[in-house]
Amino acid sequence: MEDFHKLSGKIDVIKNAQKEIELETSSLNEEVKSNASTLDVLTQRLYNLYQDANTPPPVSEFGIQDKIACTNLGEIDSMLNEDLFKRNKSSSDKVYDLNNADILVACVTGGIAVITDFLIVKTPKNVRIEGDIKEASILTQLIKKIGFTEDGEKAKWIRSLEKWFPVNYDTAISEHIKGMGPRNHRIFSLGHDPSIMGLIWGIKDIVCGTFSYIDKYGVLHMDKVQDADIKRLFYAPILWLGHLLSDVFTKAGLPIPGGCALRVLRFGSFGEKNRTIGDVVEYMYMTGYDLRHLATASMCNVVIELLIRTYLFLIENKAIKGNVPLFEKEYNRLKNYQKKHKLLMTSYSIAVCGNISKIAVYHGQPNAINIPIWYSFAKESISQFIIYKDSSSENIKSIENRHLIDERFADLIKCSKDESLKSKS
Repeated sequence: MEDFHKLSGKIDVIKNAQKEIELETSSLNEEVKSNASTLDVLTQRLYNLYQDANTPPPVSEFGIQDKIACTNLGEIDSMLNEDLFKRNKSSSDKVYDLNNADILVACVTGGIAVITDFLIVKTPKNVRIEGDIKEASILTQLIKKIGFTEDGEKAKWIRSLEKWFPVNYDTAISEHIKGMGPRNHRIFSLGHDPSIMGLIWGIKDIVCGTFSYIDKYGVLHMDKVQDADIKRLFYAPILWLGHLLSDVFTKAGLPIPGGCALRVLRFGSFGEKNRTIGDVVEYMYMTGYDLRHLATASMCNVVIELLIRTYLFLIENKAIKGNVPLFEKEYNRLKNYQKKHKLLMTSYSIAVCGNISKIAVYHGQPNAINIPIWYSFAKESISQFIIYKDSSSENIKSIENRHLIDERFADLIKCSKDESLKSKS
């Protein structure tokens, strides 16, 4: 009951406050009407003075004729809105948009990446096309010499790694596994995949004593090769990594990340031999497209990332300094981030178009595909979609509107001061 009386007292307080607000609102409405009437009288007097002087009403420097004979505050409000918001962004915010110089830099950067793809990346091995031999990548050939002596023998440190990091899933020959041999057993074995997936399968095979692989038909197998030992879990990641290091600088090398798993895709029909996607992946590995050539292909990405980020470092808007609101700093950071990805998207789009041309020049040879370029293009496409759908876009628009209002009012004040000085002189 006591709580009820307390609640009743609070309701009375709220009712009294509501009445006070209504009285203040009524008083303000009367004041607005009084000011509107006064403004109408002054406006009419000023309009009559212009008529007596046979002079048309002046045109403001903002391009809007001053309609002196306004009959209500609504017209004045609409005029102000039209003048203040005829621009989409303030001058300070327009620096975050791509201008002609930005687009030119992005296009030139993409063009340099295309030249790099044609002249440096090329293909992992020589390719014969209609009697003409396309030479292999010199950079890839140099990388593939690492780990070998001048006599073509394995370097001592490679043999030491092989001795220190043996694994149970390194089966090179097996009678019951059709199509697998010393040259391609790593593309069969899931533990030889240089990726997070390969790490998981490698640890599983080491601990469980199995050999996990995908056969020529795209079917997963897990053959038991030795007894399981849970204690191997403590050193399995180091054993997996050490074994990969011993394999990457051999003649066969290691497959590209995800290459082992892609062999499960037994559909599609590519080339004269109607290869499936899995067959194409295995063919690329067998003809030299391994982890080392993937590193060579990444040179195009290095060119784009280096040039674009250097350019942004030179022109990036760093005006937000000192004691400014946190939202202004975040706005500056976010707009610079969006501009960076727009430039990268432009460059990678050109690089992808160049790689399509390269594939056409090589008559559809799959080794001409620049996988890092396509990967980065897909990643930047996703980034653009996320930026477009970003939930903070409304906040960005609000901040830009605030900047626009501040700039336009500053212009109006400056214009007013200039007119005042002219009238005094």
